[in-house]
Amino acid sequence: MAQFSIENRMRAITMNLSEVNLMSSKKENQISKNDQSTKLGKSLCNGSINMSLNCSTNSQSVATKTPKRTETSFSNKTPKMTQGPTLGKPNSWKSPGMGGGAIRKAQNILGDRMVPSRSTTDFEAAHHKMTSEDPSGDRVLSYQTVQIPKPQEAYINHQKALYSASSSTQKKPSTRFIPNTADRVLDAPAMMNDYYLNLLDWSQTNFISVALDKQVYLWNAASGDIQELMECEGDDNYISSVQFTQDGSYLAIGLNTGCVELWDIQQQRRLRTMAGHAARVGVLAWNEHVLSSGSRSGLIFHHDVRIPQHLVASLEGHTQEVCSLKWSGDHRFLASGGNDNLVHVWEGTSGQITRNTPLHVFNQHQAAVKGMAWCPWQNRLLATGGGTNDRSIKLWNMNIGDCVDTIDTKSQVSGIFWNSEYQEIISSHGFPNHTLQIWKYPTKAKVAELTGHDERILHLAMSPGETAVMSAGADETLRLWNCFQTDPNKKKGIAGRRNEPRSALDAMSNFR
Repeated sequence: MAQFSIENRMRAITMNLSEVNLMSSKKENQISKNDQSTKLGKSLCNGSINMSLNCSTNSQSVATKTPKRTETSFSNKTPKMTQGPTLGKPNSWKSPGMGGGAIRKAQNILGDRMVPSRSTTDFEAAHHKMTSEDPSGDRVLSYQTVQIPKPQEAYINHQKALYSASSSTQKKPSTRFIPNTADRVLDAPAMMNDYYLNLLDWSQTNFISVALDKQVYLWNAASGDIQELMECEGDDNYISSVQFTQDGSYLAIGLNTGCVELWDIQQQRRLRTMAGHAARVGVLAWNEHVLSSGSRSGLIFHHDVRIPQHLVASLEGHTQEVCSLKWSGDHRFLASGGNDNLVHVWEGTSGQITRNTPLHVFNQHQAAVKGMAWCPWQNRLLATGGGTNDRSIKLWNMNIGDCVDTIDTKSQVSGIFWNSEYQEIISSHGFPNHTLQIWKYPTKAKVAELTGHDERILHLAMSPGETAVMSAGADETLRLWNCFQTDPNKKKGIAGRRNEPRSALDAMSNFR
């Protein structure tokens, strides 16, 4: 029994010693692991992993192999959070994972179709093709073919109309042709080179009157016949203005003596002489049976040609020579321009009653105002043109009494007319360009510029059908411009077009 108890005690001591050795060995292994991880961390920081591994193999207290990194200590992945933080466990919080895994998967499938696929590209063959002297037309890079997923059922593409719509209808090119040269040139010897006179007019019966010094000539635009109508008396006298009545049956002629003569075109005889002005009559304008005349003295007279006492009204407003007079289409307003750079608008006459004060006075021009025309489809719109120091066309609205637009012509303006067919403005110019210019209204875009005169253009007249204009220049020539021919593709009877007789100049075959 004693021997048995001694053996049992020896066995217990041996087991205790083995357990102590085992625990000490585990502690040494744990210490060696901590030393190894510390050395490994230092080696990683210094960038010398191999040196630390060699050192670890020489040490007897450190294991020969570096322990594997566990996901908990070295993994770069953030653990997914399955649920929110648990009460009493503050470390249970996990970063939430990115949702939409299916969306990312679909994006990875589609990818960028413009990026080549490296796995399917033969780079050696590509290098050979690129460096070859006779390269073939084969593709060098390989692209991955990806099928676009079909839309879900009941899916509506709201942007389909942007891509499925037909192309916009292009406007048909205009068939209008504007010749840049005159259709006909006539000699006008002894044409006075005076900007303030008005020596050219075109009647509704297709006659053109031209004043050359002392004589007045009539040119039949249909037949081409030329005849002398009259010649003023006296060595120092000359013709200063001409103007047809609305029907073209009579012609008023202003003289430098201050008198106004009325002539019958058919019978070619003088009907009467109306005196009153103290200076030359530079401009005339008809309003049915009332003839308005502007003088160098600045006065404007209204003559009623039906009665012996013809002078029915006198308008005082301009301080210098009146060089333009125009009645509006509805005969309600008379516009006058003078060498004093002013534009006056007067109310129309009614029998013997008239106002001798202007309704509007415009002073924006910087030079004499000779070019003037009322818009045929807007009775309250007036266009005026200034001289050399102004070089602009201004548009005036009678309703508000102010300038609504300006066109910079860069040249002296001597005449203005509107065209109803194309809604354009044609203007004649003196210094320095002596050209005719066509402007689109209301965009003010220049449609054409007609050249031909060697010197400045002094006068401008339009045909009764608004299809052609005639210009008179200081180069002693008359030039006919067929620049407003009617477009055959357009329908007749355009709204706003005046009901006037057509000109024989519509057909070029009428010229002889």
